[in-house]
Amino acid sequence: MRLGEYVYELKGVSQVYKKGKTMVTANDDISLTIREGEILGVLGPNGAGKSTLIKQMVGQLKPTKGQVLFCGEDVMKNTRHVSGMVAYYAQEPHVLSALKVHEALSFTGRLRGMPASEAEKQAKELLEQFDMADVRNKLLKQLSGGQKRLIGIGTVLIGRSPVLIFDEPTNELDPKKRRLVWNLIQERNREGATIILVTHNVLEAEQVVDRAAVINHGRLLAIDHVATLKQKVDQRLKFELTTENGRRAEAAAALHHYGIVQESGENRLLLLVEKNVAGRVLEYIIDHTELPILEYAVVPPSLEDVYFHIDDLAMKEVSAS
Repeated sequence: MRLGEYVYELKGVSQVYKKGKTMVTANDDISLTIREGEILGVLGPNGAGKSTLIKQMVGQLKPTKGQVLFCGEDVMKNTRHVSGMVAYYAQEPHVLSALKVHEALSFTGRLRGMPASEAEKQAKELLEQFDMADVRNKLLKQLSGGQKRLIGIGTVLIGRSPVLIFDEPTNELDPKKRRLVWNLIQERNREGATIILVTHNVLEAEQVVDRAAVINHGRLLAIDHVATLKQKVDQRLKFELTTENGRRAEAAAALHHYGIVQESGENRLLLLVEKNVAGRVLEYIIDHTELPILEYAVVPPSLEDVYFHIDDLAMKEVSAS
């Protein structure tokens, strides 16, 4: 189905709400376009404003300022058209919890205009792909968090809508199921669907997205192709460090003046530095044997490093203003 060059156009979108006596800005002057057939990753930490943006895009939340266009039409004036074309999976879908598992899927398919037989067929196929055929008659509310997550993803996939929006789709899933979900998303994209993927898991998203939009503090900090964004830190290198148990903070304090330090596990650190500084860091680690560093490796930057770099620059701008 041809939707036009741009599926979505956001123009100066902002959302402000009142919390007690304080006015809170959920997102601020966001402008972007989403092209037909692409996978766009919307990246940022929890509370960054990502979910607010998606609610504006599907017509659940009217922007305080600005405009959201879907296929050239104002979303708020054409919510029925949007709901018929866009399949959206929220982080916490409660509406279907009283239904049986197979009913939740087939009922969603029927709502999208599918014949009952085709909806049942696709529901059965999805349950088999998820390795969940044995729980088809259980109530959705009786499932584990990961199983509920998979059924929620199934409600987006069923009916083959031309635009699919996933909000943190791999939360609560084990590695095998995560890979399955990414494969299904990529397969649907190859069939022509436009995918909008909202996540804070930058490492996973890097493997599937065409472009990435970096959002934090309610602002769009950057949007571009992954390769182009990586060029922003192309003159940098990343140190992956393993520290002695309980001494991660000590190692971070010793290295923070060389570049950007991020915690990446219980006893792990990431240090992003300029290439011309890398030699000095190596010398420092080698010469200072008292440092609680057990292992280290030097690798090129990833999309996750790009995210931290962009967010760090934004925070410095806020501090300076």
